[in-house]
Amino acid sequence: MNKPAPAKQVRLRLVHIDFWSAVRNSFVVTLALSTILLVFNLVTWLLLTVLGVIDIINTTISDILGVDFFGLTDLMSFPSMIVFTLLTAVVNIVCGTALGALGAVAFNFIARITGGLRVGFTND
Repeated sequence: MNKPAPAKQVRLRLVHIDFWSAVRNSFVVTLALSTILLVFNLVTWLLLTVLGVIDIINTTISDILGVDFFGLTDLMSFPSMIVFTLLTAVVNIVCGTALGALGAVAFNFIARITGGLRVGFTND
């Protein structure tokens, strides 16, 4: 019978993260997350509108205050929801990309001081 070869382990040090690769990757990740956020908000708004939850909350507030209150209906309209979601998505993309870039710069600075991150790999 053949004996399996022992697993070979390699230890490497991660000492540098390419700045532009980190920027590109963080941009793609935040773009995907912002797209998911946009679809989620759209589906949630459609569901709340079809079920009439917004109108029920609006009439409940009107009954409690004793005056006609149409603020929630105006606030939760489709155009205002889309504008708010798009602005939030743009802010998420810009901030997420900037955080990815700052993380790469911070890692490179710390790795220069400490010698990097030691990573072990095995070959099965």
